[in-house]
Amino acid sequence: MGKDNKIEKTINQDELPDFLRKIAAALENGASDDIAYLAGIEDFKKLKINIRNEYGQTSIKIKAKPSKDEPLLPNEQETSGQNSGKTVAEKPKYSLLKKRMRSSFKIIFKALHGGEMPPAEAVEEFIADSRLMVSYTGKGYGDEYYDEYIATCGIFKNAFESGDIESAHKACDELNNIKAHCHSKYD
Repeated sequence: MGKDNKIEKTINQDELPDFLRKIAAALENGASDDIAYLAGIEDFKKLKINIRNEYGQTSIKIKAKPSKDEPLLPNEQETSGQNSGKTVAEKPKYSLLKKRMRSSFKIIFKALHGGEMPPAEAVEEFIADSRLMVSYTGKGYGDEYYDEYIATCGIFKNAFESGDIESAHKACDELNNIKAHCHSKYD
């Protein structure tokens, strides 16, 4: 995974508005030469800005997590032995898959409960990850919930694709309910 980019700076209190404008400019247009140190915050997945006024000085700490993480699925790798020459895609760690699903579902859930359709990218990723998740069987993964879960994913996907926010909201709540029951038993 990529490392977080960190910036720490101390300025006079009256310089803060100008510094915040520079951050905004770097986010909109990229960092120019005079603020090249802000290049680390471009294209972020998560951005934290901490500002403190202490003893007449303003302390600023910026932490940016790059949006370009390692891919969830490793590249296809060549197998050895009898199947030499053929490629096999490996599954990601279950915990990494679940973490990414938690992130995309949170976006979906918040959007629908705010009365808006979620971003297509989040829905596509969540549905694809859901299909991958149900391929993990045994070892206490919650297999007995998979049929109901994947059927509800289909209902959700159809509602999303048809623009039916009410049905998408209902299916999202049902997915959340299935997840809660499964996680209460296996987490």
